[in-house]
Amino acid sequence: MTPTIRATDAQLTSEVLVLGLRKDEKKKLSIQTSGIRFNTASILEALEDMGATGASDEVIKLPGESTKLILLTGLGAGEITHEVLRRAAGAAARSLLGQKSATFALPHKSREEAAAIAEGALLGSYAFDEFRGATKPDRKSPLAKIELHTNFAKDKKLQEALKRAEVISKYSHLVRDLVNTPPSHLNPVSFCAKFQPLAKKLSLKVEVLSEQQLKKLGYGGIIGVGQGSANPPRLLHISYRPKGAKKRLAYVGKGITFDTGGLALKPAQGMEAMKSDMSGAAAVSAAILAIAELKVPIEIDAWAPLAENMVSDTATRPSDIITIYGGKTVEEVRWNS
Repeated sequence: MTPTIRATDAQLTSEVLVLGLRKDEKKKLSIQTSGIRFNTASILEALEDMGATGASDEVIKLPGESTKLILLTGLGAGEITHEVLRRAAGAAARSLLGQKSATFALPHKSREEAAAIAEGALLGSYAFDEFRGATKPDRKSPLAKIELHTNFAKDKKLQEALKRAEVISKYSHLVRDLVNTPPSHLNPVSFCAKFQPLAKKLSLKVEVLSEQQLKKLGYGGIIGVGQGSANPPRLLHISYRPKGAKKRLAYVGKGITFDTGGLALKPAQGMEAMKSDMSGAAAVSAAILAIAELKVPIEIDAWAPLAENMVSDTATRPSDIITIYGGKTVEEVRWNS
């Protein structure tokens, strides 16, 4: 679940207050905020005793007074750029599993820097727990509500940037979910079933070619890879056609939902990672959804050739020659990488 986010310049209402931490030119620790005022002397003393450095990706939690928890996230020693803020917010969000809400009060001087903080917080709040039992004590819900403390809270362009950040994070989380899903629960057919309702909700055109259609139309490459599996291959095509578009792009993403290597079997070490061989297909399919929801004026065609590469008596062999779409012949050659 992607958290909600809103900009505010009001008093804190969240469980957690997120602040920045870095060392100045004199190697002295300082707390960096968006303008929230509070007594930092005791906090800085505790941080010094703890050996805090303020380095990038450092996260330190302390009990708060007006909030349940104060979280300090490192900003590093160099210039505080958009990417520094994005990474710092992401590191903070990743450590907040189990918390319901957090106010990010990191330092920023522009709406663009505020938007970078929002993006980092939303992307960093990802957690994959679909296969954890609901009653397990180690199941912690991801951060559900984010407040961005900023002087630009009423700025219309910031509101638009926050909407963009929400959409990007929502579909980034979707891609991560698919990459993390085990192949027992994700195959070419279920992949298509996941995206069809999402695309239709955004009024996008969706076409799915079955294994029979792929054979008839001459898609020998997809058929060749997937013919050794009990889960048949598919070709997913999603189209976005906004009015007034001046450009047209095509996205193509590899969609091997599990890649054993076929008869040229891959080494056992690292084999479990082959469930991620469909990440390209997930990325392009989610990207077109995000582009459509943001109403970007560009025509897009997203193509996801989907197959499961398994070992069986029907699998292709090294040295086989197949005919791919368009009529070109390809010899199957395997090599050690």
